[in-house]
Amino acid sequence: MTKKHSIAVVSLLIVAAAVSFLFMHHQEPPKAAIAQQYADPASCAQCHATEAAGYARTGMAHAFYKPKASDTVESPARDRQFYHAASGSYYTLTQHDGKYYQRRWQKGFDGNPENVEELLIDYIMGSGNHVKTYLHREQDGTLIELPLAWYAEGGGHWGMNPGFDNAHPMTRRPIAYECMFCHNAYPQIPPIAHRDLSANSVYSGALPEGIDCQRCHGPGAAHVKAAQTPGTSVQQIRAQILNPTHLSNDRQMEVCEQCHLETTSQPLPDRIRHYDQEPFGYRADQPLASFNAYFARDPDHGRTDNFEIVDAPYRLRQSQCYLKSQGALTCETCHNPHDLHKGLESVTYYANICMKCHGANLPGKIAQHQHPASNDCVSCHMPKRRTEDVIHAVMTDHLIQRFAPPAKVLLADRQEVPETPATAYHGPVKRYLLDHEDASPDDDLYNAAAQIIDGSNLEAGIPALADLIRTKSPSQPNFSIELGDAMRHTGNLPGAIDAYRQALKLDPLSSRAQRRLGVALGNAGQTDEALTVLQGAIDHEPDNALLWYEKALIESRRGDSDKAVADLRKTLELKPDFADAQNTLGSVLAQSGDIQHAETAFRAALTTNPYDSATRANLGRLLAGTGDWKQAAFHLQKAVQLDPANVNAHGDYAVALLQLKRLPEAKTEAEAALKINPEFGPAQLNLAEIFLQQGQVRMALPLLEKAAHSPAPGVAEQAQTILQQLGTR
Repeated sequence: MTKKHSIAVVSLLIVAAAVSFLFMHHQEPPKAAIAQQYADPASCAQCHATEAAGYARTGMAHAFYKPKASDTVESPARDRQFYHAASGSYYTLTQHDGKYYQRRWQKGFDGNPENVEELLIDYIMGSGNHVKTYLHREQDGTLIELPLAWYAEGGGHWGMNPGFDNAHPMTRRPIAYECMFCHNAYPQIPPIAHRDLSANSVYSGALPEGIDCQRCHGPGAAHVKAAQTPGTSVQQIRAQILNPTHLSNDRQMEVCEQCHLETTSQPLPDRIRHYDQEPFGYRADQPLASFNAYFARDPDHGRTDNFEIVDAPYRLRQSQCYLKSQGALTCETCHNPHDLHKGLESVTYYANICMKCHGANLPGKIAQHQHPASNDCVSCHMPKRRTEDVIHAVMTDHLIQRFAPPAKVLLADRQEVPETPATAYHGPVKRYLLDHEDASPDDDLYNAAAQIIDGSNLEAGIPALADLIRTKSPSQPNFSIELGDAMRHTGNLPGAIDAYRQALKLDPLSSRAQRRLGVALGNAGQTDEALTVLQGAIDHEPDNALLWYEKALIESRRGDSDKAVADLRKTLELKPDFADAQNTLGSVLAQSGDIQHAETAFRAALTTNPYDSATRANLGRLLAGTGDWKQAAFHLQKAVQLDPANVNAHGDYAVALLQLKRLPEAKTEAEAALKINPEFGPAQLNLAEIFLQQGQVRMALPLLEKAAHSPAPGVAEQAQTILQQLGTR
C-alpha cells in the first residue's frame, strides 16, 4: 500500500536534508543481518548523496515509521471520529503522554460506552500516498494491524482496513513476515522462525524504519569496507555490491517483483516461500524463483484479470507491449527508484518513453484523426482504477490497453467482498512462472502443496501431495504439516495424525507440528497422548501461549477444570488479550460455579473482541442465571445479530424475552430457532409456552408432544409436566 511521496530537491542543502531524513532513524544491523554482511544503511549516503536524496522522495523510503501528530491525530480528514455501521463500533485517534493511540468503543446496555479498547500506535505502515495503516506491538513482540486506516483519496478520510469492513472486523490481525518483507528493511526475528513457517511473526528489538538501499543492491558491508580501505580500486569497490542495471532484463524485473508481484491478495495461495528459506533471507543477487514459488488461478475456474493494489508486474505481464517486447520492457524502463517523477512533469516523462516504440507511427495516426494529439499516454492507456482489494485506494493500472473502460467505471465506488467459502476460489492452482525460470527438483511438491494450503483444490491436492511425500521423502517437514492440516480439515484425523508424526520425524522440535499433532489427537479422543505431546512442546517453548491454550482446551473437554483454569491463566499471563482464552476461561469458571470471575473473563474477552457471537451468548446466559434478564437479553440479541445461524442463541434470547413478557419478540426468536433446526427441543418448549400464555392451547399441544421426546437436557421432563397439567397425559 506504499507508493511515492514527493520532496522537492532544489539545492545541495536540501539534498543533505533529504539524506538526513532518510537515514536519521537507522538502527544497528540485526545479528542475523550481520552474518549476511549487511551494512548500516546510513553509510550509503556518504558516497551516494544524490541517489540517496532521490530515493528519499519515494514511497519505499517511507513505507514504515514511527507515528507523529501529522500522521495520526492531525491527519487531514472531515471528522475526528469514525462510526463503522456494519460492526456498530466507534473509532478515534487520541494523544496523551506524548504517545498516539487508536480507540474503539460501542454503545452498551445502558447507553454508555462499552468494550472500550485503546491501543498504542507503535508504527505506521504505508507512506500515506494512498494509505496509512496503524500498528500496535503486542507484549510477545508480534505486531497487529489496527482496524482503522487513513486513506488519501479525496483529500483524506478514515476507513476500515481491508478485511475489516464487515460485521465481524478482526481485532488481532498479525503483521506477517510477508507483510514486513515488502514494507521495511530486514528486522530481527527469533532464530526458530525459519523452521515453523506459520509460527507467530515475532519481531525482536527495535525495528528499522523504511526500505533501505540493500533491498535492491544486496548486502553492502563488503562494499563499504572496500570503499573505506585505502588503495582499493574503483573496480574492486564496485565488485563488492550489486548494481541491478548489470543484471539481465528478467533478473532486473525480479528485483522489483520481490515486493511488487502479487497474482492475488485473496486466499489461493499466490506464493509459497521455499521451505528452506528464512523469511528475510532473499538477496537481490539470487533468482527470485529460488526463494518463492508463485501461483495463479486457473482461468477456466476463476478470474485472472483481477486488479489489486500490489499487482503492477502481474498486470504488466498481461500487456501486449510487454509480451511483444520479448523481455526488453521492464519496470526500470519507466521507473528509476533514484529519480521520482510526479505531477505534470511525469506526463511528458512517461510519454517520451512510450514514443521510443510508438513515435514513428503516431504522427501519421494523429494526422488521419485516428489518435488524439494529446501526449498524455498514461491517462488513456494505463488509467487509474479503484483496486478490488483495497476499495478506498486508486492506483495506476499497469495493464497497457489500447481501449480502456471509461473513468466512471474504473473509479466507481466498490463494496468490500468478504472472504467466505462462497466467495473463495475453488479450482486448480496453476504455477505462475517468472521469465526464464528454471525448473526445480521440488516443483511438483510445491505445486501439490499449493492446491491445499488455502483449500482451493483439496480433492486433487491431498492425494497428489501424499503420493509425492511417500515417493520423494522430502527433507522439509512443512510438506507433511500442510498435508496434515488439509486432512484434518476434511475430517481424516488418522491421516492427519500420521502426517504430523512424519513431520516430527524430520524436525522433532517443530512446535507447529507438535501443536497440530496434539490438537488432532485430542479431537480423535486420544487425550492422554495429546496432552503429552503438547506438554513436550511447552517444555521446549514455554512462552508459546497457543500451546498452553490448546492444552487447556483438551483438559477442559475431559473434565480437568482445575488444570484447565491454571493453563488458561498461564495463557493469559503470556498473552493478556487472547480473547478466545478469556472466553474459554469464563466458560470453565461458570461451569464450576465461579460466576463473578466468569463474568470478568467474558467481559475481558469482549473488550478485545466484541464481535464474537459465542462470547456474547455466554455472557447473556450467565446474566440470565443471575436473574438480570434485561442485560441478558441485550447480549443475547447481539449474539443473534452476530451469528443469525446460531440456533442456541435464538433459543436463549427467546427465553430472556419470555421472562421480560415481550411475547411477540420471543415468538419471533423461537420460530427463528425452529427454522434453523425444526427438531430443536428448547425452542419447541419456548414457543409452546408463548402460545399457552396467549391462550392458544391447540397451537401449543403439537409442540409440547415433540418437546416431550427431545434429547436436550431437561426439555422432555418439562414438556411432559406441562402436558400432565393440561390433562393430556
